[in-house]
Amino acid sequence: MYEYHDKNERAIAADEAFELNTDKIEEAQEREAIDWAEEEERKEREAAEAAEAEQKAKDDQWMLEQMKKEHGEDFGKDIESDFE
Repeated sequence: MYEYHDKNERAIAADEAFELNTDKIEEAQEREAIDWAEEEERKEREAAEAAEAEQKAKDDQWMLEQMKKEHGEDFGKDIESDFE
């Protein structure tokens, strides 16, 4: 009788250990997928910010060119940028 219960308890313990290991593996895979997704989102955000900064620089340059066309090539040269 003791051997039957002992085998039964060992089988239950083995099943629980297997499920625990399976859960750990699944959690690790989920964490890896989440980390990957966060990294991709960060890369996309940085690329969008860089593209936005580049477009702003182009727009600023275009505006300066338009102002120079309208007001002459020396437009903005008499402005001091040192405000200290």
